[in-house]
Amino acid sequence: MNETINIKDKTFRLSIPETEIQQAVESVALRLRKDYEGLNPIFVIVLSGAFVFASDLLRQLHFPCKYAFTKLSSYEGVDTTGHIEEQLPVTEDVTGRHVVIIEDIVDTGYSMQFLINRLRQQNPASVEICTLSHKPEKCKVEGLTVKYVGMTLPEAFIVGYGLDYDGEGRELRSIYSLV
Repeated sequence: MNETINIKDKTFRLSIPETEIQQAVESVALRLRKDYEGLNPIFVIVLSGAFVFASDLLRQLHFPCKYAFTKLSSYEGVDTTGHIEEQLPVTEDVTGRHVVIIEDIVDTGYSMQFLINRLRQQNPASVEICTLSHKPEKCKVEGLTVKYVGMTLPEAFIVGYGLDYDGEGRELRSIYSLV
């Protein structure tokens, strides 16, 4: 495993090894099994970053559920634009259903606020957020609750395990921080 990697014009240093990530995924899966077994929830997976986390997570649940996908965009390079673009809306009917949004990282909270507002227009039974990583000190949305968190991270730009820099680095098994 490389301690540092280069992606485009940036250098990243190993921050979280694959073994720690898998422990975090298992911990979140255990909580979801406890809370949602028998409820047949809908998991809304936010593309593109959350697909790796969602794949590992959902295979550990062992109960009936549905999946839906959405794609939101708010980043250019290493910075958020603050503007949410819905590139792929959720097409699954969530009326009366328990919904769990699966995201790769929650930082400013703007994307999650946008998606929760969209989903609540259909009157689901509940909506919760599940994320691999959370940066609470970067959150700009007051009152945003992230119920299922794999790991809390410091304020650094990261890549790997689904997270990217300008479309690259998602395939890395570990997470790397910008040097």
